[in-house]
This record gives sequence, C-alpha cells and structure tokens, in this order.
Amino acid sequence: MKIKVNKNILWTNLLTKFFVKAGIKFACISPGSRSTPLTFSIASEKKIKSFPIVDERSSAFFALGLSKASDSPVVIVTTSGTATAELYPAIIEAYQSRIPLIICTADRPAYLRNTGSNQTINQKNIYKNHIRYFAEISLPSTDKKNIKTLLNQAAESLFIAKFKDRGPVHLNFQFEKPFEPDSITDEVNDNIISFAYEYIEKLLLTDVKVETKPIENFSFEQVSLITVGAGKTDKEFVKLIDKFSSSYNIPVFADVNSGLRFSNHSIKNLISNYEALVRNSFFKNKFKFGKVLHFGRNLTSQSLEDYIVKSKAKRIVVNEFGDRFDSTRKAEIIKYEPKEFIHKILQSGLKKSSVEIFASLKVLDKKIESIKQKIFSSSLNEVNIILELVGRIPAGSNLYVGNSLPVRDLDFFSSRIENEIRVYQNRGASGIDGIISSALGVALASKKETYLVIGDLSFYYDLNSLMIAKQFEIPLKIILINNNGGAIFNYLPISKSQKIFDKYFLTPVHYDIKKICEAFGANYKLVKSLNEYKKSILSAKKTNSCLILEVKTNSLFTKQLKNKFWNLSKEILC
Repeated sequence: MKIKVNKNILWTNLLTKFFVKAGIKFACISPGSRSTPLTFSIASEKKIKSFPIVDERSSAFFALGLSKASDSPVVIVTTSGTATAELYPAIIEAYQSRIPLIICTADRPAYLRNTGSNQTINQKNIYKNHIRYFAEISLPSTDKKNIKTLLNQAAESLFIAKFKDRGPVHLNFQFEKPFEPDSITDEVNDNIISFAYEYIEKLLLTDVKVETKPIENFSFEQVSLITVGAGKTDKEFVKLIDKFSSSYNIPVFADVNSGLRFSNHSIKNLISNYEALVRNSFFKNKFKFGKVLHFGRNLTSQSLEDYIVKSKAKRIVVNEFGDRFDSTRKAEIIKYEPKEFIHKILQSGLKKSSVEIFASLKVLDKKIESIKQKIFSSSLNEVNIILELVGRIPAGSNLYVGNSLPVRDLDFFSSRIENEIRVYQNRGASGIDGIISSALGVALASKKETYLVIGDLSFYYDLNSLMIAKQFEIPLKIILINNNGGAIFNYLPISKSQKIFDKYFLTPVHYDIKKICEAFGANYKLVKSLNEYKKSILSAKKTNSCLILEVKTNSLFTKQLKNKFWNLSKEILC
C-alpha cells in the first residue's frame, strides 16, 4: 500500500526510532526553522525527555550535565549557521572529559555553501578538532539503500560515543524545504517502515567489542605511590584501591575530583593533605617514590605533578582508552579498564612497600589536618566556605565545583569524610563557561540534592542558565563566592603590575546578584557571617527551587590565611 509522507519527517522519524531503541533518554533542542524535522520527530517521541532551551551554549552544557549524571548519551539539536558554533565550548569539554553527546545539526543543502545563501556556513566537520566521529548526512531519501546508510551512520555514532571512543559525535543533516509533516513530498510503499524497523533491530543486536591492550607481559616488582585524578569511579573501584594499597603498604594521593575522599568505604592508606607535603623541600628530599601508578585524568595539583617529575619516579598511567594523562609525555600508558587491571595486579605477587614511609606520611597528614582546622575554621573565608559545605550537606548529595579557585581550594584543603558525596566538575578544558548549566543537568538527571560552588565571574558568564532552572523547576543550590573578580590571578607574578593587573586580570564587574535573582525568579540570600552560613546550608535542603547563597569574601584575607597555613605546614616537616 502507498502512503504519503514528507521525506524529511520520514528520515528523522526513523532516526528517532533508532535513538529510542538504543536507549537514548534525553534531548536538548534549541529553536530554528532548518531543524524543524529533527525537532518535530524527537519532541513528539514520549520515550525521550526533550528540553527546549533557547540559548544553544547553555543547552549544550545542560546536555553535558545530563550525560554525566545519567551515564548515557544525550542528543543535542540546533538549526544551521552560527547556532552550531555556540555548541563548541561544551563539545570541547565533552571531548576532553569523554562525555557522550550526539550532536545533530541541521544544515542547508551542500550545494548552497559558499553562495552567500542566508544562514549558511560550512558546517562540514566543523568540530573536527574535538569530535570522536563525524558524518555528513545526505539529503533525505525514501530509497532503502539511503535509509540503511542513515541508520548505519547513526549506529556507528552511538557505538563510538558510548563504547569505542567515548565522547561527543556529530551528525550534520542537510534538509530542503518543505519541513512540516503535513507538507507531502513523496508516496512510498508502507513496507519501507517495517524494513527500516527490522534493520534497526539488526543493528542493535550486533555485539559490542572494545579492544584493550593485553598486560600479560606487564611486570614490575613494587608500587610506591598510587595517584587518582578526576574520572568516573564506583564503589567497586574504591574497594579495590583500598585492598590494593593496604595489601602492599602503598599510600594513596587522591585528587578530590576522584570522589575517593568522600566515600562510605574508607581507604585506609589515603593521604588527604599531600598538597602541603609536596610543596615542602624537606619532604621532597626525604620521601622518594620509585614507581607511581596513576588512574583517572590529570591531577588538579600542579605541585604534585612537579614533585613526581622532579623525583624522577617511573610513572604508569592506566585508563580504558589509553589517554595520555601525562604532560611530560614520559609515562608508560596502559590501555586497560582500571578495575580489571587492579584485579590482575593483585594476582601478580608485588613486593610490599615500606611500612615506615606510610606510617610517617600518616603522622604528617594528621598534624597538617590539625593546623588546617586551626587556621581556617573560625572565619568566613573562601576555604572554609567549601569545607563547611562538604561537612554539612546530606549523604548522597552531588557537589559540583567551579573552576579557577573553588576547585583548587576543594582539592588542596578538603579532608577525608566518610560520607557519600559525588563530585562533579568541568575539568576537561577547565573553562569557566557553562558551569551552572552543567550542574543543572546533573541535578535534574540524578534527582539528588545538588550543590554548586562557583566564583562570581563564572556565575556572570553563565547567567542565561538561570532560565533553565526556572523553566524546569530544578532545585539547584548555588554557593556563590563573590570576591568581585578573578582572584586566582592574585597568585600569579603579574599581580605586581598593579594598574594592568586590576583592569585586565581582576576584572571586577560590580553587578547586583539580588536583582539578577529576582529577574530570573531564583531564591536569594546574602550570607553575612559564618554562623549564618552554617545555618543556611542546613536549611537549603528545604528549598524546592533554585537557591543562590551569595557569600562576599576578601580574597586577599584568604590568601594571607593560606600563606600562614603553608608556612606552618613547612615547620612540622623540618
């Protein structure tokens, strides 16, 4: 039997059917005419939760957060032209962090490129430096061969995004008018639909096989230090790290973004205050680590990175994709799933490391902890804002931490807490853009209490995202550390050039947070004291809409406290 169709809608309906069968849960869609077929098909599908978001940049970062929390690829839809470029910052972050996104951009037909046609740019592989897969999708067709090609490209993109080379993928769709479903372009046999559905089932039955590098020949006698950077960890990984390190007396230096410091399963050999240790020349001379085993992404601490390099330790980096998380390019890279790797190492008969070294590190760690509490705990400073938050938020909460100073302060000063807190961050490219949007995505997808610590410039950079919080009623709790500018630059030598520094580096913006919150319909509170801040954290859980706690701070005062802490830490090592 013949049926009348709009070939654009038929094309995108089949794509959407594939997405549903493949388990896609979320889509973020920005408005536009050329993307009408994609928008109509995906938004009409009840099994995909679609979010209409005007700002493409916010949409992409929101999708990033959804993907992080759901551990599932998220579809992003935009129209043609500069709208596609607005996605690029989030695509870069997803690429660097291996977060699966399926970018679906609508485009004019290829024959209109370089003709001056309105809203037409060269979108062919526009993200080529930061994408895991690209396919130029041909103009829609009702031919079986072309439909198979479309579905093959969709299947390949999903396989790469989710398994083979995890990260963002890009499908660029060309469309000719008319776009609307009631504008008929073709008559086709109804068996074309059943053919396509059967082919989708066939594609999804294909076995997923991801190759890893065998390590049968991998051998060493001893591991003297384990470092863990940011990355996806679970309870099994935590337990394996604990078993591995305890069995062989190996200290564990875990970046706060790894989540290992905030876990119900305590890692007995974890050293929290390693930042204070590795900054000290006495420590560097006395403690030498022969072989360092690293899991996860690069470390936040540049001091630890420098210490490992200068100690001439042999570094071994293990991750499932063989990524070189080693700026020196001297480490041995092993492409292997970390938990499977640890299982194999536990069977290999390593020699135990020195129990005396580990015991010394534990004593030093405890002494530094005492100094830290004494210096930071009695005032409303930028370090204590974060420490109090971590100590008071409910078990099972998400903590999203902004870049620049917040992520460093959390890493340098947070202690081990036997409380399950999931830490999120945008440390792939470490930009300050899109952080609120990403945190909103995590809050919505995880359905858990979510707290964001962010600086005032990062907040200013992503103001549009507060529309998302209002639009979808997301109860994100934002702790806004307002030191009126880029305080992180106070730690750089350029700060001595006062005139240039104040105008071009600190860049104070002097905006009224309360009025901004009123405009976006967000709850707001200005916190004026430490006791008020402690109470505000505890009461924040009761808020069912977006809440912003603004804490105005003096960054130079915090810097003085940090210097005092580093100096006192040095004294206990001498």
